[in-house]
Amino acid sequence: MDFSKLTTIFRFAIIGIIYIIIFLALRIMYKDIKSGGRRRPVKKKSFGLEVIEPGENHHLKEGVIIPVKGELTIGRKNTNNLILEDQFVSGNHARIFLKNTDYMLEDLGSTNGTKLNDKRLDGRAILKIGDEIEIGSALFKVIG
Repeated sequence: MDFSKLTTIFRFAIIGIIYIIIFLALRIMYKDIKSGGRRRPVKKKSFGLEVIEPGENHHLKEGVIIPVKGELTIGRKNTNNLILEDQFVSGNHARIFLKNTDYMLEDLGSTNGTKLNDKRLDGRAILKIGDEIEIGSALFKVIG
């Protein structure tokens, strides 16, 4: 057997592996330098409503969390994301939506109004963690 040919093949294989390792390390360093130390943006925490008092809504239970992703429409009509079976809730009562980085609550011209922290809401308002929203006989708390 001729071991000199086998030795030469192993040398080239080892040198090839070393070059691959160096290439991968340089590529990782280049990406780090190119990003300038910037970190990727952290995803915003989850946002939702906790049912404090379900009121006349038999399908809601106290303590249930309703997640809000992008937009949540609230009202009596079946086209809403959150349907409330309450006589004091309008067909399209209110909506919660994301504007830039803030969640907003908007009353959609409901007859009996929407309350935010025990005050009647006129138009729109920015929601904060811990805010309480009253729609009809139901009471929700903003969590995040």
